[in-house]
Amino acid sequence: MSPQSRNEDMERAGALLPPGLALRWYDRLDSTNTLALNAPHLPAGTIIAADSQSAGRGRLGRAWHSPPGLNLYFSLVLCPSLPRQHWGGFSLAAGVGAARGLAELSLQPRLKWPNDVLLEGEKLAGILLESGNGRLTVGVGVNVNQEDFPPDLRATSLRRATGRSWRRDLVLAALAGQIWHWCRLWQEGEFERVIGAWRRYDVILGRCVTVLRGGEAIEGVAVDVGADGALVVEDCDGIRHVLHSGEVTLKK
Repeated sequence: MSPQSRNEDMERAGALLPPGLALRWYDRLDSTNTLALNAPHLPAGTIIAADSQSAGRGRLGRAWHSPPGLNLYFSLVLCPSLPRQHWGGFSLAAGVGAARGLAELSLQPRLKWPNDVLLEGEKLAGILLESGNGRLTVGVGVNVNQEDFPPDLRATSLRRATGRSWRRDLVLAALAGQIWHWCRLWQEGEFERVIGAWRRYDVILGRCVTVLRGGEAIEGVAVDVGADGALVVEDCDGIRHVLHSGEVTLKK
């Protein structure tokens, strides 16, 4: 393992974070999102992070594989004062923040609605927003130094993409700082600024897609994202579908 990886210190990674953020580091949790939602008296800006998770989850209740010592699993606590109809847009802000954080590390990420961060066309990270107890949590899983993935996953990691090990404390600082910044912009009503940044990183807008939502398949062109975080798809009849959830596949 490279000196970069040996020098990381996750227990002291909070010292690398910008003002307004505070880290709570755990060796193992069932889920960082679960603790972030349910622990009492957590202020906005708290980051719950763990070396591993026993019950990490992604969208639609899917398991998120969370081995120790390799990747990043963290949740950022928000306490939005915006009306609820705008809370979904924090997913766009979080995606932009993750992309900007990776760009700070000299990488070229892209975003795929609703929650995937891609590197070289493969999934590098996922974002899961959940709400409860007056809070919104931004759960983030990032493949950092993992090299092997199940064959059915189109996944990559920073190590696989760059050929070297990465310090997780530095990756955490870059991503969490930018996610916090862009979520604050959303909270301040800078909707068009955030959406404009999302559009620059997006891989599906303007392209033909199929969106699976429950048992329904919607085909059309992905034309935009909205201030509620929804994807807008226009079908062949010119009807626009506003989608708040679904699985997106690019049509060949």
